[in-house]
Amino acid sequence: MLKQVFNKTNIFIALQYLSARKKQSFLAMIGVLLGVTTFIVMINFMTGVNDFLDDAVFNGSPDIIVSAKANKHSTKAVNIDTNYIENIYKIDTILTEDKNVQSFAHQIISPVILISDTKQFPGSMNGVFSSQESKMVDLNRRLIAGEGFESLQNDNNILLGISLARRLDVSVGDQLKMILPNGKNQELRVSGIFSFGITTIDNVRTYISGNTLQNLLDQKNSITNIHIKLKDRDDVSLKSDLVKSIDGIITEDWKDSNKTIAIGNKVRDILTWSVSFALLLVAGFGIYNILNVTVIQKRKDIAVLKTIGYSSNDIVFIFLIQSLIIGVLGAIFGGLFGYLISYFISTTPLDTSDFIIVDTYPINFKMSYYVLGFLFGVLTTIFAGYFPSKKASKVDPVTIIRGI
Repeated sequence: MLKQVFNKTNIFIALQYLSARKKQSFLAMIGVLLGVTTFIVMINFMTGVNDFLDDAVFNGSPDIIVSAKANKHSTKAVNIDTNYIENIYKIDTILTEDKNVQSFAHQIISPVILISDTKQFPGSMNGVFSSQESKMVDLNRRLIAGEGFESLQNDNNILLGISLARRLDVSVGDQLKMILPNGKNQELRVSGIFSFGITTIDNVRTYISGNTLQNLLDQKNSITNIHIKLKDRDDVSLKSDLVKSIDGIITEDWKDSNKTIAIGNKVRDILTWSVSFALLLVAGFGIYNILNVTVIQKRKDIAVLKTIGYSSNDIVFIFLIQSLIIGVLGAIFGGLFGYLISYFISTTPLDTSDFIIVDTYPINFKMSYYVLGFLFGVLTTIFAGYFPSKKASKVDPVTIIRGI
């Protein structure tokens, strides 16, 4: 049965019908091409933006932050020790045993004033332990100049975000003066400048040796925060487990601190997929209209074919092969044009002032999107061609011949 339907004669007739109306066939292919091209460009661009923001924000930030609970009755007379986490060993034990914890790092954070030769700014200093922090943040990938966490083995080194370095007007090798709330100060050498790509991070992020900051604050072995990276970022059940097990701490997960970005990603994803699929469906309806007109115009030919023994399956195949050829050619060229346009966008300079530090538009060149665009473009045209071909197969040759 299949051999009878998929024979060379049926394919030849389908190609003849397709070439007989070259203009309509070309327009149908252009419809698929534009649909697939737009789909790929939008998917590449929107997911590229999402991936860039995720990488800049989430990769450079912890999934869960543990800090000491603020004392509601605190006054100026209360010692600053109330801001430090207790039961560190118990927390570390829980984190070590939790299977969803990828890594964790201790930090001591303190407000400071940074003074360069020409400027000064109040800010927050992150005292880190390089062996732990290097497992949390791949800083070497984000270095603009200088060295990474390994440079903090020298107690007098500091790492700065590029936006903060610009504000202080310093570069690698320059000196800074750090003044702490207890009045102590320390001369620091800029050993590295990094960029996470988002000014809200690069404008405040600093790193120095955790031991150095502990000693200056007279708080040896004390920490203010524990940063945690999870294997499955969406599973933040550890957050509630820690609060139940440990007194005097508060926890915050990435969903709490990045709600705007997370919601923005979802909205962009929904909008992108909805518009892209809608464009492909519109292209499919265009093909349906063209093939439907072809069926009407070929009614006499269909009647002749049926009178000489062609079955309904033969008729369906003849018209379906036309839509398949249109869909395959349109999807192939659509994928090619989609790649070329995406590549052009990826090399286009992007001026974002100081909010996002990125040279060109972020584009995601995932092969899966091209495969999806191709399959959806072909399937859309197959369905668009099936209905008029099914209609053609039901034509009564006797009725048509009587009307001739």
